[in-house]
Amino acid sequence: MMMRTVAHVLQACTVMVMLGSAVAMAAKPAAPQSAPQSGASKPLALGETETPREEHFAYWYRQFIAQKGLAAKGEICIRSASCISDEGDYLRHAEAALKIQRGIEAWAASGNHDAAFYAGRIAFEAAQGFDQEFLIYSNHQDYKYREAGRRFIALSDKELQRAKSLLMPAAYDQRPESCMLMGDILAYEKLSSRNPDALVFYYCAAREYFTGGKRDLSMKAYGEMLRHGNHNDPMIVEVHARLFNQQPQNPWRPLTPSKPSK
Repeated sequence: MMMRTVAHVLQACTVMVMLGSAVAMAAKPAAPQSAPQSGASKPLALGETETPREEHFAYWYRQFIAQKGLAAKGEICIRSASCISDEGDYLRHAEAALKIQRGIEAWAASGNHDAAFYAGRIAFEAAQGFDQEFLIYSNHQDYKYREAGRRFIALSDKELQRAKSLLMPAAYDQRPESCMLMGDILAYEKLSSRNPDALVFYYCAAREYFTGGKRDLSMKAYGEMLRHGNHNDPMIVEVHARLFNQQPQNPWRPLTPSKPSK
């Protein structure tokens, strides 16, 4: 009887030790996630201390667009009497998109130029969306609808100003993608055939893209320069010379002065 009691006590002690080990392992904080390599499938979570790279912000931007699309579907379902759903399908995705946007903007506020580009892009696309909403209201016959639509113009202007404030530091640091987007925003703001301010940023994009070996993107920026400036403008002449007046790598004859005949 005593042997059986001792065995039960030992078994109980073993169980207590195992439970204590499990609790200790659960209470131990997890090791911080390291920055993913180039082949990693998932990027860093927003808010971690490691500095993300451009591909991480591109991934988060795609996730933001996906969540916005799902939120839009949920909103349409709420407004439809034939769709069985609740506000949760909309709010869940809208909250996820807002969390991603705020995370990218936090990195942009810290001086990350890659984050600034995507944060500015999100703001610019939001401004375009508000302008589309304004067009819907402005085409209505009732003047009250047109008055209500004016608030979308105010929201659009606010988002455009925010996009420019986010992009300006990166553009002045000669980041070609930010220069290109700044040119697009300025051209969008001022609907005219020529915009000297946009020309300056398109010049920045064309020059830096060419320097970085991205001739196709430089050509795209050069095409926008032609739309917003005179063809004899010094910036356009310079970019044209860079793009089209290059010495061939293997000329069919040496480019040396000919020897005088005797």
